[in-house]
Amino acid sequence: MAIFWRYPGFRWLWLGQLLSQLGNAIFSILALWEIQLKAPFLLSVAGLAMTVPSFLSIVGGAIVDRYDPRKVMLTTDILRGLAVLGGLVAVGRPGWLVGIMISLLGINALGGAVFSPAELVLVPRLVSPPDLTAANGWYSTTTQIASAVGSAVGGAAVVGLGIRVVFGLDMGSFWISAVTILFVMRLVAAIRQPWDQGDSPSDGSGFWTRLQEGMRMFRQLPVLARLLPAIVLGNFAFMAAFTMMPYWIHHHLHADALWYGLVDAGWSAGMMAGSVGAGLFRRWRLQPAMMGLSLAVGMLTLGFALSPWPLLSTCLVVGAGAANGVINAVMMTLLQRLVPDAVKGRVFGIIMTLFGLANPLGSLAAGVFLHVLPLAWSWFLAAASVTVLALNMWRMKDEFQALDQRHAAMQSR
Repeated sequence: MAIFWRYPGFRWLWLGQLLSQLGNAIFSILALWEIQLKAPFLLSVAGLAMTVPSFLSIVGGAIVDRYDPRKVMLTTDILRGLAVLGGLVAVGRPGWLVGIMISLLGINALGGAVFSPAELVLVPRLVSPPDLTAANGWYSTTTQIASAVGSAVGGAAVVGLGIRVVFGLDMGSFWISAVTILFVMRLVAAIRQPWDQGDSPSDGSGFWTRLQEGMRMFRQLPVLARLLPAIVLGNFAFMAAFTMMPYWIHHHLHADALWYGLVDAGWSAGMMAGSVGAGLFRRWRLQPAMMGLSLAVGMLTLGFALSPWPLLSTCLVVGAGAANGVINAVMMTLLQRLVPDAVKGRVFGIIMTLFGLANPLGSLAAGVFLHVLPLAWSWFLAAASVTVLALNMWRMKDEFQALDQRHAAMQSR
């Protein structure tokens, strides 16, 4: 917890994103549950709305490299809050509820495609290099705490809160986040060099030229390039599985919305625990750490697919989320240290876009195969893909050794 008191800018950013994502998580649980009750086949459409905008992360990364990331984040939060306000005004119209919910899920994802590269660039500016791994671990908890608490509350909100209240919470959370970013802007301006002095390009080069620079930097990270097919397959399978999660809880586990919220919260709680504990792995060699954790995710996912009980399913998904949380935090820290500041936004945008290539297809496949394949197909495929990922890591000893050496050199500077 000392990192929050040492870096006030980081503290404000973390708090703002926690509140913002908490409101959004409550809304998402409510939206997906209502959609599966009224038209389960539209879960795929909702999944597409939540994933297709991720392709614009590559554009968002270029925007972040050209403009002040703090202002990009501020503008994005204000606009998303206005969109939810529009939905709140229109939600009372008969027959509009499902369409409004799907639209807002898509608008939020569109904003995230710009916001996420910006926050990945901003975090290293708020803390000193020795504290970056811990900061990434804690910052990752914003999503996980928000999802864990928001999922549990969202499940209860289906019964206990009105739709308008949930809309209001989501809208207010975005605007609270915007206020905290204003505080960050004041603090960063006081303790950092202006953004246009060396850190942010101002040469006027064209978009495609700048994008090619980011691609060249990405190709200098061969581990990511070689693991990309297995990662894409895994994202496809997990996206299909989580798209149909409410249907899975309802028809496979024969549980209600409260259990849906709890199981979904279990994944987020596990991710949170893994993110916070990621600092314990910073001295481990990358290959055995990443391979072992990937195998753990695969085995626990397989157990989830076979579990007939909600409580056991929750425990298994907590374990899988914890292993995945460590993987994400460790790899993000490595990338933040290896990628030069001038191209960070573009490289992170490219990574987010490539890793999310299969997400819309996964959402679409979930609906197409709902009554064609066994309901557990996506969970089995997810377990298999993560196992393949671990085996590929085992074969890449030289590449991981090179990354370890580069990482050590960066830490010694």
